[in-house]
Amino acid sequence: MGDALFVAALCTACCLSTACSAHVNEFSAEPRHICPGQSVDVKWSVTGSATLTATPAVAGIENGDVSDDGHAVIAPAQPTDVVLSVTRFLGSPTGATQRIDVKEASAKPEVLSASMGDPAAAPDCKDGKAWATVHVKRFAADVKVSTVATHAGDPRTYDVEHEGVHATIAPATPSSAFAGKPIAGDWVLTARLDPSQICHTPAIQNNVVVDVGTQCQ
Repeated sequence: MGDALFVAALCTACCLSTACSAHVNEFSAEPRHICPGQSVDVKWSVTGSATLTATPAVAGIENGDVSDDGHAVIAPAQPTDVVLSVTRFLGSPTGATQRIDVKEASAKPEVLSASMGDPAAAPDCKDGKAWATVHVKRFAADVKVSTVATHAGDPRTYDVEHEGVHATIAPATPSSAFAGKPIAGDWVLTARLDPSQICHTPAIQNNVVVDVGTQCQ
């Protein structure tokens, strides 16, 4: 009896570690930025017992238990949170949330920003200009650009390149040069520096940033 109790206690102790904990192996919603009524593919893979809940409720997801691996296609008409919760016997529970952004006419602009310290943004600085690339992903093809403007509080003028279009964006002067282009894709943002700013010194701001208004087409 003593040995059995010892083994049971040892197993319980092991399962209280991460070895027996629930895991979210994959959880995605593509695309995550859509126009009302567009389709979103939700995929998940877990270790443990899973439940899936959409708030507000949406056709395609029956809030409750789901298989360990699966997918659902939904078409939200408003911003929606999809929550995956996972439990496992004797282990710690876990979960994750995917926020699906449904664009509206009064939506706030998307802030596109790239760090000058991020190698993935291919940043550089010379000849009085600093630039980097913003890789915009997870937007539906029908989410288009309406206007591009400098970010509040940023006094710099930008040369912007996207989808084969080049435009100069001055402070307080929004541009419609990119109107109708999909927001998804690469945006090259080049900031014109003040004469007092010298490349590769602390005087250079650590990011480039613009605000992009969107519309559904």
